[in-house]
Amino acid sequence: MEKVGIFKIFMIVVLVLTFFSQVILQAVGTNIDSDEYFEMNENSTYKGDIILPPPATIDDILEVTIHRRMSIREYTQEPISDEDLSTILWHAYGFTESEKRTVHLFGDEPAVKIYVVREDGVFSYNAMNHSLVLYKEGDYTGTVGWQFDAPLLLGLVWDSNSNNDEYQSAAEIGAVGQNVYFVANALNLGTVTTGTYPSPMQTYVGLPTGEKGRIVMYLGHPSYAYDFTNRPMWLSLLPRIKKSSMSLTTAIEERSEATSWQDGVTRRELSQIIWASYGYSNYLDNSDPEINYFNITRHRTVPSGCGLYSLRIYTVTKSGISRYIPNIADTIYGKVQGLRSWPQITFLWKIKFGDKRSTIAEASEEYVGSAPLILISILDYEQLDKLGFPLHEYFIPWAMYYEAGASAHNVLLESTAWGLSGNVTPVIDKDAVVNLLGLDSERFEPLLVVPVGK
Repeated sequence: MEKVGIFKIFMIVVLVLTFFSQVILQAVGTNIDSDEYFEMNENSTYKGDIILPPPATIDDILEVTIHRRMSIREYTQEPISDEDLSTILWHAYGFTESEKRTVHLFGDEPAVKIYVVREDGVFSYNAMNHSLVLYKEGDYTGTVGWQFDAPLLLGLVWDSNSNNDEYQSAAEIGAVGQNVYFVANALNLGTVTTGTYPSPMQTYVGLPTGEKGRIVMYLGHPSYAYDFTNRPMWLSLLPRIKKSSMSLTTAIEERSEATSWQDGVTRRELSQIIWASYGYSNYLDNSDPEINYFNITRHRTVPSGCGLYSLRIYTVTKSGISRYIPNIADTIYGKVQGLRSWPQITFLWKIKFGDKRSTIAEASEEYVGSAPLILISILDYEQLDKLGFPLHEYFIPWAMYYEAGASAHNVLLESTAWGLSGNVTPVIDKDAVVNLLGLDSERFEPLLVVPVGK
């Protein structure tokens, strides 16, 4: 009897150890060598799971991918390969080797889910094992993708079960969408961001409780090949934008964030960072064969939440506060054709002297005060009024947090490429920031604070 008792105890111990060993292996799966990891998971037993091939690296220099960022609305019907989809999804919201997501998390927990809408069904992206998990059978490409005709769609969804802050989730989706733009373009694919209310993901597909459809991004091969001309025509006292030595994938993998900094950001670094936040491309876009001189365009470094670029970017340093003017011709765009191909006349307009960083820190987070450079995104409601109807009743300022999140993401990547670190925090005391900047609280709303430094 004694031997039988010992044997039972031994078997129980073995079973317990076996169970916990599986749990531990799953928890540390991202530490396994990528080739071994994908070999282990290539034979998934879950119905509908598709284990994606390992993602490719994007070796294009970061600034080149920012210059090339643009929206595509016309596609061929050539399908997207699993290899390209894998690369886009990993860069968009995967896990790096250091076990962090490929974008800054604007809250304590990830706020975004990505759904892939294909002819063979709707799948959710599982970043933990880099796979697609079948969510719903059927072809929803024509209903979810009713605006444009593309072979594949990405539904970017707010998961309020993980993060119940609507605006933090919007900013995070903006960062995810920005990586989709960069990688799709680098792979000679095209994408565009669309947002309608109610979301077609909610209306046609249906989502689990607590998930809210926000953005649909179309993916496909552009009907017209990319055709850019590098023509900066830079007229500014700010240093001209240069290429760093860091690739897009490396900047994403090594994204550097901090909560304390040493003093000092060079004028070169300042110019690179504010350009990345909301500037114009050095490239002229000649892709459409039907263009003429007056339609050649410089694209912006981020997409606009409503097509109007309704944000203002302010910089705060030890010497004072300045408003960033991406191009003085902005004030007459839409009135005179062709100006988007004209020179970039850009500058910082000093609006206040003296060190005001402590005031920004009090209105956001204490650690912000030690940063040598602080960027603040401000929503201008008057700019939105140009559309002629009250968008704010539907999804404003949600869409503008999307735009601000894309801007902040660019700053973090550009800072990393130049040996700096950044962070992102919301504005808590909005009245304090508006008063400091001398703005009308009825017209302007502060959104995000982005501190940067060494």
